Amino acid sequence: MFQQYGHEVRFVTYGNADFFKSILDASRISVDCIIDSGKISRILKIRKKIREGDQNVVISFLETPNFLACIATIGGREWKLITSERSSNIMSFKNAKGRIFNWFQRFSDAIVCNSKNGQCIWEEHYPMYKDKLLTIYNPVLLPEVQALYQPRKDGKLHIVVAASYQYLKNMDSLIEAVNLLNFNLKSYLRVDWYGRIEVTAGNKEAYNAALEKINRYQLEKIIVLHEETKDINQKMSEADFVGLFSQYEGLPNAICEGMSLGKPIIMTRVSDYNVLVDEKNGFLCDAANPQIIKEAIENAMKLSVEEIYYMGRNSKEKANNLFNKQIIAEKWLNLIK
Repeated sequence: MFQQYGHEVRFVTYGNADFFKSILDASRISVDCIIDSGKISRILKIRKKIREGDQNVVISFLETPNFLACIATIGGREWKLITSERSSNIMSFKNAKGRIFNWFQRFSDAIVCNSKNGQCIWEEHYPMYKDKLLTIYNPVLLPEVQALYQPRKDGKLHIVVAASYQYLKNMDSLIEAVNLLNFNLKSYLRVDWYGRIEVTAGNKEAYNAALEKINRYQLEKIIVLHEETKDINQKMSEADFVGLFSQYEGLPNAICEGMSLGKPIIMTRVSDYNVLVDEKNGFLCDAANPQIIKEAIENAMKLSVEEIYYMGRNSKEKANNLFNKQIIAEKWLNLIK
């Protein structure tokens, strides 16, 4: 986005993940990757890299990068620092690590939250930061999608979920909810979940637990777990609904993208749910209550094809108003001045 408005963009990373590397390469955006297994030495190397740069603005995303960027400011600097918060997990405000990292946010010039809910949580726990807190939604930049949507393909309601396999994404409650459905109704449902299987290197615990429960309940033809895919927008476009069942979220990109693709939504009451979803474009449910999730799925399954299309059009209209690229770009451009 910044590049399209005439700004030079560079990335500094400290991990091996390269999911977006091909996209950055295609845009000729350089990526400097600093690999160091030592925590202290990694902090020092990243601090040095940032301080040796000739940038006007540094923008960091997520808790640890925000901390590293704040560390880099100590000793004076001529560049502006914007830290960006993506999570609304209340535990990050209560545990020791979170409190330490958040203390260093005093060195940032602005703290950008990607949901109003997230900003409210920050204001509640850190009122001293109130004047530099603001909310900017993520723009939804979708590639061209070739999929031809076929409502209720094979006579089933198709729900796509795009989320990594970690416990807070709440696969367990979704599985329990589907298992509560009437036996005959189950045969008219298909849920496809796409996401990163290893939350951290070698850690497949949540994925394996979900897979075991799906097999134990004999739901393997109803709930199908897939690895992450770069074609997720294609998968969403082919679905009847896009779902989210998380316990906590910042702004859920999958829901924003699903809305922009004109899909009705089923989601738990997380993040800015009251802005994203109402009775005209989807159904809300509670993360901790499989019975309520089951009822939301049942309500979706009762819809006619015409009603699915109606909800999808309302989702797209909401998305056009909330995630307009030009409006969001103007907010960021004003911030980096």
